[in-house]
Amino acid sequence: MRKEPAKDTMKKILLLLSIMLLGGCQMGTQEKEDYLYFLFATPLAEHDIWLQAKEGFDDACEDFHVKGDWIGPTVIDTLEMEDVVYTGILQQADGIITQGVISRDIVAYANQKQIPMVFVDSNMENSEHLYYMGKDFKKQAQLLLADIEEKKGKNEPLKVAIQVANLDFQIAKDQIAEVKEVFEQHPGGYEIVNVSESKSEEIRAKKEWEFVMSQHADINVAINFAAESAEFCWEAAMQQGIRDDMLIYGVDDMPITLDFIKEGKIDGSVVTSFYQYGYEGVRILYEYVTTGKKPEHIETNLIIVDKDNINHYRELNDGK
Repeated sequence: MRKEPAKDTMKKILLLLSIMLLGGCQMGTQEKEDYLYFLFATPLAEHDIWLQAKEGFDDACEDFHVKGDWIGPTVIDTLEMEDVVYTGILQQADGIITQGVISRDIVAYANQKQIPMVFVDSNMENSEHLYYMGKDFKKQAQLLLADIEEKKGKNEPLKVAIQVANLDFQIAKDQIAEVKEVFEQHPGGYEIVNVSESKSEEIRAKKEWEFVMSQHADINVAINFAAESAEFCWEAAMQQGIRDDMLIYGVDDMPITLDFIKEGKIDGSVVTSFYQYGYEGVRILYEYVTTGKKPEHIETNLIIVDKDNINHYRELNDGK
């Protein structure tokens, strides 16, 4: 049986909505005029990577002549994300784009209200959403192993340390699982010596890497599945004097990560198109709402950005 939000949560949302309306916020204040309204409930409203999704979202809203709002917390806070989604449901948004880290009850409630949802970057298996678009984690692991073997050869044993944003998120579990499966194919063998989490906080990312490398001086591959972590991984490796024997990989194309790649401090970063998340999310919702067309599989772009392609990777990856 589908559940509506708990009464105390509904009271909280109604209070939030009243404050927003009295304060003049324009989120969803339309009276169901002759236009569509889509909400992007982002996990990180001011994060450099997610702002690329906002760029795609804004471009698509303009191209398809729909109104859109980009709203979310500035630090990881799933409860605040849920508040944003609930408010969008109450305001009868025509469609919602978000990350699949929110409550299943919210997703079911949106479905009950016939509001389609598109998940990007992180999925929620067996939930009532329209579509999921995100990285192919097996391909990600394969890209990483291929690059590692190109640089270190196939016979060197790999001592791997990984940092994720949040160990409780399914996206982190899935990425680690694919690394384990794919790296089993490495002829020299491998061992994951440590997995840490940054909570998407720079200070924590730095402290975690400093601790890990003080305990494991034999690490020769460091993989950062948290976008903010790679620079602090490099700093910790330099501090411990083990950078020369180590390959360091990041994810996403944070400005600092790109600078570090250019300077040779980071060996590469696995990048998908967050612009594509925003643009295609709107297109999927628009076609479904206006014609009933359900989305076909969309192959998300995925490459390792390194010194060789850093100057032209976005035009290839974003398809702009």
